[in-house]
Amino acid sequence: MKGMRILQTTMLVCALVTSAWAQHSISIDNPEIERLIKENIQSLYNTEVENSKRLNRQIRQLLPNHPVNPLLEALTIRSAHHPLEPESPEMEQLKDYLYQPVEKAEVLLDEDEDNPEADFFAMAGYGLLSLYENESGNYMKAVGRAKEAYSCLKEGMDMKDEYVEFYFSTGLYNYYREKYPEIHPIYKPFMWFFKSGDKALGLEQINKAYQESVFMEAEAADYLAHIYLNYECDLPQALKYARTLAEKYPKNLYFATTFADASLLAGVYENLENPIAQLIESDRNYYQMSGHLFQGMLLEKRDKNYPQAEQQYIKSLEMGTGLKSEEAENYRSYAYAGLARIAHQEKKYTQARQLYEKALSSAQYQQVEEEAREYLN
Repeated sequence: MKGMRILQTTMLVCALVTSAWAQHSISIDNPEIERLIKENIQSLYNTEVENSKRLNRQIRQLLPNHPVNPLLEALTIRSAHHPLEPESPEMEQLKDYLYQPVEKAEVLLDEDEDNPEADFFAMAGYGLLSLYENESGNYMKAVGRAKEAYSCLKEGMDMKDEYVEFYFSTGLYNYYREKYPEIHPIYKPFMWFFKSGDKALGLEQINKAYQESVFMEAEAADYLAHIYLNYECDLPQALKYARTLAEKYPKNLYFATTFADASLLAGVYENLENPIAQLIESDRNYYQMSGHLFQGMLLEKRDKNYPQAEQQYIKSLEMGTGLKSEEAENYRSYAYAGLARIAHQEKKYTQARQLYEKALSSAQYQQVEEEAREYLN
């Protein structure tokens, strides 16, 4: 089943905004904690796992019973192993931290039921739980977690003018609340619980967060790149945000994949050799899969070297064998579509149709879907 992006987005936003809110509220009494959390988030984005864990330990010493600690531990795991594979050891490790932010936040709420910080950390816990359930294939449980956090998200909408960080969560909600049921009508019956959104306004709000936010800048850029690449098909815009992330966080391989993806689809082939090599040299199958895919696209589209491109697409599929994440499935569809184009180029029309059928069965977004359907029809 294709991913529940509106629900994932709602919950992930809750978790990330919570981090930003925590920094704001904690910093009133302890600027050292603010500094540590801000440095930790920078380490998370640049996938500097050991440094992030070191900072987590320092924060825990200063705030031993605060929900920020398990939240940061969970986000460190997600960042280090993104995209997470269902039933992987990392997923099990993540699960150990998921209930702790909620439990610790509930203790704070017992002391003060109007504590906004505790509300946001409870929301963050539900957010990570929803992501876990979705990535584990438990979609109805993910819907339930989304409902549990929705009231907190609405509070954030009312705070956006006071705290610019909330333009990110508000904008994402406005966009995905309308976009997701458009492309996945099966989920429309579940949308009655959530108030209507506005796609154009949502994009404006996410961009405002990107321009003005302190803590949500990278998240805003990441989602803008994703939206313009996969939903709005505005490739120059997608590339603008993807390039910003790749340059600012050069160790983050996930940002490298987005940059290579946006560049290749936009027909911009400069400065791709290094990020592609970085992906191929990774010790993770997903990034090797991505690197060989992008190398194949470069050979096909720029060099017209179809035999070598075909080898790279096949290698990409081999490296992706057994991977079940939504991201891996998306790039699997890219590889099948590339092989289909080459088969058509070689006048192997039956083979091309078979490959496009495989591409369509794996497609997550409209680029490959439209290409495959056009050929098959």
